[in-house]
Amino acid sequence: MATPASKRARRPARAKLQAASAPSARPAPHPWVSRFFQPVDAASLAVFRVAFGALMLWHSLQYLLGGRLQRQYLAPAFHFTFPGFEWVRPGPPEVLWAVFWGLAACAVLIALGVASRAACALFFLGYGYVFLLDPAYYQNHTYLICLLALLLAVVPAHRTLALGTRRARRADLVPAWALWLLCFQVAVPYVGGGLAKLNRDWLLRAEPIGLWLREGTEGPFRAAFLGERWAAYGFAWGGVLYDLLIVPALLWRRTRPAAFVVSVVFHLWNSRLFSIGVFPWVMIAGTLLFFPPDWPRRVRLLRRARSQPAAERAVPRPAAGRRRAVLAFLACWVGLQLLLPFRHLLYAGTVDWTEEGHRFGWRMKLRDKRGTLRFVAVDRRTGETHPLDAAQAVLTERQRQMMLHDPDMIREFARFVGEGLAGTGYGPIEVRAITSISLNARPRQPMIDPEVDLAAQPRPRGAAPWIVPLRD
Repeated sequence: MATPASKRARRPARAKLQAASAPSARPAPHPWVSRFFQPVDAASLAVFRVAFGALMLWHSLQYLLGGRLQRQYLAPAFHFTFPGFEWVRPGPPEVLWAVFWGLAACAVLIALGVASRAACALFFLGYGYVFLLDPAYYQNHTYLICLLALLLAVVPAHRTLALGTRRARRADLVPAWALWLLCFQVAVPYVGGGLAKLNRDWLLRAEPIGLWLREGTEGPFRAAFLGERWAAYGFAWGGVLYDLLIVPALLWRRTRPAAFVVSVVFHLWNSRLFSIGVFPWVMIAGTLLFFPPDWPRRVRLLRRARSQPAAERAVPRPAAGRRRAVLAFLACWVGLQLLLPFRHLLYAGTVDWTEEGHRFGWRMKLRDKRGTLRFVAVDRRTGETHPLDAAQAVLTERQRQMMLHDPDMIREFARFVGEGLAGTGYGPIEVRAITSISLNARPRQPMIDPEVDLAAQPRPRGAAPWIVPLRD
């Protein structure tokens, strides 16, 4: 019979055996991982969602009521295409009208918070379709709108200030990564634009900003200041410093208010100086994301639903599988946004001249191209040359202007003209381009080899051999 002493002696051994046989406890995540999933107030994210929806409604109505839909997508008889998206074509007028009315309806739902995630996803699909219809109308802010709409379909920006969220279910909290991801996306155009300006034309020649200021000087005051060379260098260097320093200044608590005021002034000035549509207002709304997550409650835009701080509210920790999926998505998204603006380094030549890798790189207001572009048809049998004026009859003024910038658009239109001539019964015909282009106030020079039959050239996958290198 076992004594009490022997029973006590066997208890530690039994406890060790049970501990060894029990399943191992789930290891605690890394502190940085915990910070990504730390709950923060959803108020700031919700205000940005409302602002984004309101701005997109205004943006959509500019197409519907301001005539932009007719000018850009219904009037042209020819549309350029993005590489890899040649299959995206404008539908019938009824379809395009329905798409833009759908975008306006989605914008209303986003602002009101009614099924906002689904509305953001539909807005991304509809706006992405419109975005891909013609690269002649590409602008950095249209690309940014696509990215923000997609991110708002992913992050839980509907937790508060939303009609579609039941009061009893509201948590008024979002994981920190959701807010950080939006801040990162707003920061990318600033930093990317600043890095793109670190080139000789912008820093040492103050071009093309100097050219634009000299042409826009009206009145004695503007002529006396903006027309001077020192003003061009002031704008050029000031723009670089602003783009590279505004994000650190917004991240630092002490400089954040002053940085916000500078940002508002900068974007309002740009909205008057350049025709960049809704972009300044989207960026002003985006800078508010850098303030503390509960700033709308502090300024009484939202009433506080709970008295406890966000960090003290009981929120269940997401499962390990979900954390890994979120981290994988964040790594892929951030990596893509950091690498894509530098893909022009894979091509030979000056990117502002060749345009290869120019889009999606936040290269804003860095090139001014002027000159002449003529298409000629050459009979292969006789060598006779005939001028072609199809561009004037088929393309809009905006399309002709952007084609002058982009060699690949010149090639694409030459193929369109060549196909049209082949269908008329002519013999073997070559379509060539005669160009005389000035980049950023340089002397004019050919951009396209005038001896190359552009109608026979496929879309290049690398550097196009028929682009004449820039003589600098």
